[in-house]
Amino acid sequence: MPQTLDHCLQTVQQQWTRPLARLGRQWSRWAGPGLAAHSRPLNLHGRTLTVAVDELRWLQAVQYSRHQLLGRLQAAGFAITDLRLQQRAPQPLSGLDGRQQQQNWEQHPSRGRKGTTICHRCKIPTPQGELERWGHCCFCQRESLPPPPRPGQVLR
Repeated sequence: MPQTLDHCLQTVQQQWTRPLARLGRQWSRWAGPGLAAHSRPLNLHGRTLTVAVDELRWLQAVQYSRHQLLGRLQAAGFAITDLRLQQRAPQPLSGLDGRQQQQNWEQHPSRGRKGTTICHRCKIPTPQGELERWGHCCFCQRESLPPPPRPGQVLR
């Protein structure tokens, strides 16, 4: 059934003023620019807000700031009492040229602070922390572990 333009505009306006839409539009206001660049409101179900976070370190940062963030949201009139966090893939690097993408990759947390290191056993790129901990990568460490027990096997 055809609808009038006025009806369509009212529908859009209602969706635009819903709490989740309002949260999305003003997320940086409550989360702050640092957290907002790496997180976004994903779902509002009852009094629980689910927040998508793009990297583990930012997930930990949001978790650390959870009480302050809840306080700001409640002060803004949202009836939110709990935050759920989900790690999601980061947004694509659209609009970056090859040089900018390379710089972004070189600064990625998985690259380590000292650049790329190589496992001495298998010769693959390895985080520095694994080399410091075991002297080789996690894959080589896994190879050196005893096999897991079979179901029903008694351990002595």
